[in-house]
Amino acid sequence: MHYPLMVPLLCAIVNGCTMGVDQSMMNNLNMIDLYINYFHLDADLEGLFSASVNIGSVLGGFFASQSIEIRCVGRKGGILLSCLITFVGVALQTAAQNRAMFIIARILIGIAVTVNAVAAPTYVAEMVKSQYRGFFTGIYMASWYLAAVVTTAISLGTYTIDSTWAWRSISLWQLSPSLFAITLLPFIPETPRFLVFVGREADALQVLKTYHGDGLETAVVQKEFLEIKERISLEMESQVGWIDMVRSHSNRWRLWIIFWMGIASQFTGSNIVGTYLGLFLDNSGISSTRRQIVINLTIQFCNLIFAVLGSWLTERWGRTPIIVNSTIFMGLCLFIMGTLQRFYSDGHSVAGSNALIFMVYLFSITYAFSFTPLCVSYPVEILNYSIRTKGMAFSQVVTFGSGFFNQYVLPIALSHLSWRYYMINASYNMAQAGLFYLILVEVKGLTLEEIDEKFEKPIPKS
Repeated sequence: MHYPLMVPLLCAIVNGCTMGVDQSMMNNLNMIDLYINYFHLDADLEGLFSASVNIGSVLGGFFASQSIEIRCVGRKGGILLSCLITFVGVALQTAAQNRAMFIIARILIGIAVTVNAVAAPTYVAEMVKSQYRGFFTGIYMASWYLAAVVTTAISLGTYTIDSTWAWRSISLWQLSPSLFAITLLPFIPETPRFLVFVGREADALQVLKTYHGDGLETAVVQKEFLEIKERISLEMESQVGWIDMVRSHSNRWRLWIIFWMGIASQFTGSNIVGTYLGLFLDNSGISSTRRQIVINLTIQFCNLIFAVLGSWLTERWGRTPIIVNSTIFMGLCLFIMGTLQRFYSDGHSVAGSNALIFMVYLFSITYAFSFTPLCVSYPVEILNYSIRTKGMAFSQVVTFGSGFFNQYVLPIALSHLSWRYYMINASYNMAQAGLFYLILVEVKGLTLEEIDEKFEKPIPKS
């Protein structure tokens, strides 16, 4: 890895931490009585407050792609736009005086998250060498857990504050990723693929020489430059629009995969321990706020380790085996969690409660190992240039649309179905694993242009 490339990648990856902060923040806020009491939240409103960020993320999906395709915006400009919207949203959220103000703020943050989720992973995938692409696009998502660890540690120090700053201070911290990213933006280049797309071929070649050739126009750099020019030239001639995305067999296969990746990222059961851990622990007989936050802190730390490990092994093990096997294993975890909830939810058995906590850790690190790096890195890899940003926008609409439904319904479902919900979710995971086995296309070791060629086959899996 060429070390100057670390600065551009760091800028794009860190700004993605905004969503990691958000999910961890809401998880911790749902454990803090001062927050619950300030807004007078019941189960319905608790779900709405957590899920409202997804409303903004869905809305952002309808213009994020078009924004970063504008000549004067690009991938860098998309990251900047995301930072600016985040500043406004976090300011309103931190200063919220009522429910409406808080929800509007979270909708704005959701818009920022989607703009960045289209721009930043695209930036990383288009900048990095093919042999490192799986790792660094995975790290984009894995970095969320670093943000979650710090956010939870802050929550552990602020939840005892006897004022609204018990939760406002956690909200204010959400500015940090965007502040860091915006200071690096002036020092990073635009991606070579976007530069070729807007006719700045000399600049594109210079970027490739600087970051892929140690400043030299090597044979590898020349080959990559020619592949980019030829592929983008062909795709510009096709003038692919939103409707055109579903006209070809290859694009329909891509979108079918992306659709189910977005659904599965939300419905594998991750929100049970990702957003409503406090509710889960309450149902398991563990009601101490401090103990809940400490458990959350250690879970997020473990998640960080396994998300980085999963990103590193993506290129070695392949995308399909990781996704299929992890989905099956998470289903097994949910079956066990449901059984334990049925018999030990009243907290009468220390061994039963500890077993439940252990299963939470096991489920969570499995999700972190697989879906955390791959739910963004895999879609951005399989999309060709002409539909890459549109496809990522579609991915965000599906992911956050299903996320809104799931986060809003989940606390209600848990309160009514209790342990039965885990059994239903586990059964879904098994069916989803079977579908993934049939439709996923392995792209291990391929350049973005070689992946395009693979999807042109009648059956891309072959």
